[in-house]
Formats: sequence, C-alpha cells, structure tokens
Amino acid sequence: MESHIAAVEFSVAADQLIGERVTLEDCHLVFATESEATCLGFTPQPVAAEATAPLRRVLIRLADVGELAQRQARGLCEGGALDEACHVSVSGVVEDQSSDFGVSDRHVLGLREGTIHWPD
Repeated sequence: MESHIAAVEFSVAADQLIGERVTLEDCHLVFATESEATCLGFTPQPVAAEATAPLRRVLIRLADVGELAQRQARGLCEGGALDEACHVSVSGVVEDQSSDFGVSDRHVLGLREGTIHWPD
C-alpha cells in the first residue's frame, strides 16, 4: 500500500521510505521544467511565536509528463503563486539526492519518477 505524506512532513517522514513509492499531499508547485519540479509544504498554521508558517521544499524528478502537463505546470505555477491551481499531490519514489548536491553526511530526500496529480 502506498504511503501518503504531507509535503511539510516529507523530510522527516520519508527517511525510512527510501526506495518506496509514496504520494506527497498538500504540495504547492512553485517551479517546473520538463524534468523537475519544486514543491513547497507549509505547516497548517504559524506557531504562536513565529510570524510566518515554516515551510519545507521538496525536489521532484518528474517522469515523462508530456508537453501538455509540462505547459500546465509552467504556465500556472512558475513564479511561486500559492493559489489553488498549483495545490497538487505528487506520486513518486523516495530517493536520497545527497550525492547530487555534494552532501554525504546527511540525507537530502526527494522524489524520482514523479507524477503530478492536478486538482479537478
């Protein structure tokens, strides 16, 4: 059974799911190319002592999404708009991307073979 993880909890919750397929929920797309997308996850409400809600960023290496989906992602979500049109879920395989960033002493988790699920 596929796990569902809130985007804001991904960096902690996915640590034990490397190599497994998951669905990332409450993802706000802020950047997309033909091969990658960046998703932001926000905590539901700011902590009382903080002025803004903390966020987490997840890098998604996309499966072949086709030109229509690519244009939709770029047209709707580039520039960081956080409206409902860019509020999606994404399915993919959890991977440790630390070697891509030259960091070997900690996990940098993301998704590979990602598929964006657009709102109806």
